[in-house]
Amino acid sequence: MKLFMRCKKRKIYFKAGMTVEAAFVLPFFMFAILNMIWIIEIYRFQGDISAAMHCTAKEMAIGAYEYSEVRGGDISFAESLGLTCLFAANRVNGILGSEYLNKSPVKGGSKGISFIRSRVMDKDDCIDLVASYKVSAAVDIMNYNDLKMFNRIRTRGWTGYQNEGACGDEVTEEEIVYITPTGTVYHRQRSCTYISNRISAIDKSGIKSIRNKDGSIYYACESCGSNCTNVVFVSPYGNRYHSTINCDKLKRNVIAVPISEVGERTPCSKCG
Repeated sequence: MKLFMRCKKRKIYFKAGMTVEAAFVLPFFMFAILNMIWIIEIYRFQGDISAAMHCTAKEMAIGAYEYSEVRGGDISFAESLGLTCLFAANRVNGILGSEYLNKSPVKGGSKGISFIRSRVMDKDDCIDLVASYKVSAAVDIMNYNDLKMFNRIRTRGWTGYQNEGACGDEVTEEEIVYITPTGTVYHRQRSCTYISNRISAIDKSGIKSIRNKDGSIYYACESCGSNCTNVVFVSPYGNRYHSTINCDKLKRNVIAVPISEVGERTPCSKCG
């Protein structure tokens, strides 16, 4: 009888030990999984902000031509063309959306990203966008320091160049206009809204209540529309909404050519 009681007690003690071990290990396991998910979110955010900065730098490069024609213009003129760090910050925040940024790993959300290190139309008409921000741990129980991170996009303004030496002593100038591969008109201004592709991030729940510049509603993109979550991306003259800013359907190829090469294209009704 005594031997039986000892075995029984040992069995109860063994079960209790397993419970204590599980209770001790489980929080550490959950902490590790949570931090792995957080690291993946940081990588995803870096890709998203890089795409938004690339789109913004491209728009700013377009406005650089008009700015180069009137050097020395005041800051209000430069800002109207989107050639300031403030414009870059507002544009990137507009593309990503405040809701997305406030839920991202960035400390401070939409207000936690600084473009103060950026330089616009500096040496060689360079547009150098630098976004700096801090990310914190998913669960700050180890007293980790915030990690400072940077994203950088560098391009040159579309101010063109003159290869006068190739023409000998005679320099001939021909007007440069802008066309799209499938378009039927040519544009004298690269900033014309008919060919510019300004992308905006909006809440999907309100997609049915908004209209594009032509008054049409937006439909789901055939390529990426089925993967849409809470935030979708649209352009003012498009009629599709997209789940990602990197969708091929959002891209628009604009080609600068001499006006003698426009063929049968007619002038744009807005800028021509």
